[in-house]
Amino acid sequence: MLYGQRFFRDEFGRAVTNLWLPDVFGYSGVLPQLIRKAGCEYFMTQKLSWNSVNRHPHHTFIWQGIDGTSVLTHMLPEGTYNSAASPSAVSNTERNYLDKNVSDRALLCFGIGDGGGGPGEEHLERLSREKNLAGLPPVTQEPAERFFAALEKDREKLATWVGELYLERHQGTYTTQARSKRYNRKMEITLREAEFAAARAHAAGVATYPAKDLEQIWKEVLLYQFHDILPGSSIDRVYEESLARYALMLQQTEAITAFSNAAFYAHIDVDGLRQPMIVANTLSWPRHDFVRVGERWFGVTVPPCGYCALDAAADPVAFQASTATEDRLENEYLLIRLHPDGSLAQVLDKRRGRDVLTADGNRLAVYEDPGDAWDFPMDYDTRPPQYFRLQSASAAVEGPRAVLRQVYTYGESTLTQQITLTAGSSRLDFITRVDWRERNKMLRTSFPVAVQASEATCEIQYGYIKRPTHRNTSWDVAKYEVCAQRWVDLSTVDYVVALLNDCKYGHKLLGNVLDLNLLRSPSAPGKHADLAEHEFTYSLYPHDGDCVRGEVMRAAAELNMPLRIDAIDAHTGTLAASASLLRIDTPNIVLDALKKAEDSDDLILRFYDASGAGARATITIGPHISAACTVNLLEEDAQTVAITDNTVVLDFHPFEVITLQITG
Repeated sequence: MLYGQRFFRDEFGRAVTNLWLPDVFGYSGVLPQLIRKAGCEYFMTQKLSWNSVNRHPHHTFIWQGIDGTSVLTHMLPEGTYNSAASPSAVSNTERNYLDKNVSDRALLCFGIGDGGGGPGEEHLERLSREKNLAGLPPVTQEPAERFFAALEKDREKLATWVGELYLERHQGTYTTQARSKRYNRKMEITLREAEFAAARAHAAGVATYPAKDLEQIWKEVLLYQFHDILPGSSIDRVYEESLARYALMLQQTEAITAFSNAAFYAHIDVDGLRQPMIVANTLSWPRHDFVRVGERWFGVTVPPCGYCALDAAADPVAFQASTATEDRLENEYLLIRLHPDGSLAQVLDKRRGRDVLTADGNRLAVYEDPGDAWDFPMDYDTRPPQYFRLQSASAAVEGPRAVLRQVYTYGESTLTQQITLTAGSSRLDFITRVDWRERNKMLRTSFPVAVQASEATCEIQYGYIKRPTHRNTSWDVAKYEVCAQRWVDLSTVDYVVALLNDCKYGHKLLGNVLDLNLLRSPSAPGKHADLAEHEFTYSLYPHDGDCVRGEVMRAAAELNMPLRIDAIDAHTGTLAASASLLRIDTPNIVLDALKKAEDSDDLILRFYDASGAGARATITIGPHISAACTVNLLEEDAQTVAITDNTVVLDFHPFEVITLQITG
């Protein structure tokens, strides 16, 4: 949205007021808020007309997001963005329009949309003859912006749709082309880390912010998020080229982080440390974890959005040892027992004295999958799956970690899994490498958990939504596969079991089972989709409280963004050996991004409420700020914020995104 609006202003001298997404496979519940904060008022799509089970009940309606923000929305009644503009197309638009009892106008989008061909002579000729033709509604050619402005007169009479706009098709795109999806996740994270490091070095006056380099990389990442690349529904050549570019961009982005950190770390006082290391934490809460230097492990506490110095030559801090055998892993929180086939027989939460699972967990199931890149059969799970077979297992204790290494095979494929339980943690990690060679198959894992809930919680951008775990209605049936970001969970008021991941998106949530789609290999349109080597991690995370009090979001963020450790030379400096750039007094308010402003040397900090409860947050920013204001996503519409001792106070509505601009 930022780059899109800036392009329209640079190219045409004005911004746009409508978000035009005719062919995206479903729409996140946070989108209305982002639309409004990016300077838009209206939203257009047609894709929901492709629903396979239910008909979306409106073509013109008010869409309300998870934070309560609303946007006027129109869906093309003809059900296509490739209209022939023929008399039958005009007639079909009138006949199909579900809200003609409320509104006297509908949108017809003509021309060749796929491939970018646009309107041809025949479209324009037909429209010129249909302006006022007997038997057809009158036709007017006008900008979409003018059409939406005219809809405003009916706004108070329109129905409201709350939450996500879920598309009952194309659930295969949550998983297809897994390497592309993994690179996308890694690039999102690595760019965040690079912006943070570069902004910190820029604010300290020790390095120039690489704005042009970051913009170039961001724009290419955004290109690969375009339909059909990130969904996995492109031909083989697209992935041959984009995966190579991803690898190069990842290196370039990591180099920006390394350069910016080195410039900043050169001013940290580490005099007296024999083997100084800097441990960095860009998340907005303190982290207590272990880091490895060679074969030595150290326990560290790193402040929020900050760093701490570590002497790798010092004696490591003692930690409570964990236990690992071929059929058992244990630490002070969890006891894990395994079957001879490698699956989980028991996960005992020792703190609560309760079993986490009700049946075997993490059976690596392979289903027949005759679908294409977009879709797989709704009833795929009615046919019994086959399973990867365990070939070998070996256990070891590595510092604070109990590790079980398993090797599985299926057909021509090999899967190696490292099941890891770390001291002081209730997160059980499944670090996985697969050489996948199966065509028209789908690999899934599942965990039947001892939590009964009618809804599961799924992370989306800047928040979460609830989705049904039953099939009571046709709307529930259609959600046989749903997408989520870094975590899903089943929870009660006092207990939660979450399934985290570092690059996966497709889930089945039915009854008490958390099920994750790991790989699928359709043969169209790409003939070799996912026949390759893959790396991914997913984690089982039982915890007290619901998803908010159980800090599921934090656990998932820490899985995706491990602490960074860098070796530096011993030297004196003006910066403390441990410091925080920013502190937030409210745990549910999260810093999502820190970057330099687009058009000034100010800093941009983007926060959001991850709990859905809202909060008043006191945010302390160091070392010095002289001015602060809230801005929209385009870094405009500034509203001054009072500063007291480098501290600002912001009031967040539930799931609200707030962007703060500060002057040093």
